[in-house]
Amino acid sequence: MRSYLLRLMHQLAWLPLCLPALLWPRDTRLWVFGAWHGRQYADNACHLYRHVRDHEPALRAVWLSHDAGVVRQARQEGGEAAMAYSLQGILLSLRAGRVLVTHSAEDVNSHASLGAELVNLTHGTPLKCMGRDARSQRIGRLTAFFDRHLKRLLPGKRPASCVLVASAVGRERMTSAYGLDPSRVIALGYPRWDAFHTDARALLLRHGIEARSHAGILLYAPTVRMQGQGTLDLAQEGGLAALQVWLERERLLLLVRGHVSLCMRGLDELTQGSSCIREVPVASFPDVNALLPAVDVLITDYSSVMYDYACLERPIVLMAPDLETYLNQDVGIYGNYVDDAPGPVITHWSQLPAAWAELQAGLHAGRLKAFVDRHAALYDSEVCSRIVACLDERDAQPSSEAI
Repeated sequence: MRSYLLRLMHQLAWLPLCLPALLWPRDTRLWVFGAWHGRQYADNACHLYRHVRDHEPALRAVWLSHDAGVVRQARQEGGEAAMAYSLQGILLSLRAGRVLVTHSAEDVNSHASLGAELVNLTHGTPLKCMGRDARSQRIGRLTAFFDRHLKRLLPGKRPASCVLVASAVGRERMTSAYGLDPSRVIALGYPRWDAFHTDARALLLRHGIEARSHAGILLYAPTVRMQGQGTLDLAQEGGLAALQVWLERERLLLLVRGHVSLCMRGLDELTQGSSCIREVPVASFPDVNALLPAVDVLITDYSSVMYDYACLERPIVLMAPDLETYLNQDVGIYGNYVDDAPGPVITHWSQLPAAWAELQAGLHAGRLKAFVDRHAALYDSEVCSRIVACLDERDAQPSSEAI
């Protein structure tokens, strides 16, 4: 809650910048990008930024951030980047014709960019309820009042002109979450699918993990609980430790990568001295999609990573030890968790060997195919080009509705 309140104070402190932002002339060829509240160089915004930087000479792409390390990272790749609230960042934001983010205008300079078109590239097809669909306690009992009456007054909370999603399912959920006109939510696929071209095994090897010495790679990728306030018992009171015998017998490597805001208990004890369970931390592997090509089976819970992994048409196991809690006390989920699952649903590590055997026997192939068809039908190598073409068309027809 503290970090959220600090962001609100920042929004209020810079309000005087909004007036010149509304009057400043805009350059439709200048696009500024940002992600994850200005703290990461990642996700859909990062991959589209790289595409525009390298393949769209008629456009000028600039990355804006609230973190000096992120600015350095973008510049080291040969791109243009600036601190969002530096003089350079303010001037760029005042001139930008288009702002592209993963979360909200807070990813960049929300005040100086107020007159630009805001495009939300989003950060995954949601399974967790979002926006007005979610059960939220970000600022305690004041959350509902703030969301209903005050949120719309802040430039960082303004609705996007256009929201880009990966599928018709994502379109339906985003439309509901933010009360948008369906014409403003466009399914074109996700730029972050470009990460699947990474040599994932070489990436693991650079961090001391030799994937080729194992018969199979499993990735456990749980998501956040209670909007960053919850804790996950990874070990399940010895359940995962007991699984090591089976992992060693099958020559399987289990990689564990938690959400950046998830506190996991028991991981250190499991990985110490174990050859079959390894952590792949967010700090070392910031882009989870870059890991996925090396993964034979994904194990997750309520994370959007399952929809990205569907592009690879490989098996998925859902591990939901706290499903009732998530449905009734956390933010909630879209759809029917069990009926919509792409593979077996388990609640304890002891059930993983049986789930593995079912996958090897092809018992869930039909469910997986239906899942891929629903969520990954737009997967190809042309996503970024499609997005640029779509946005160029919007520029050419400014008075028309989004397709």
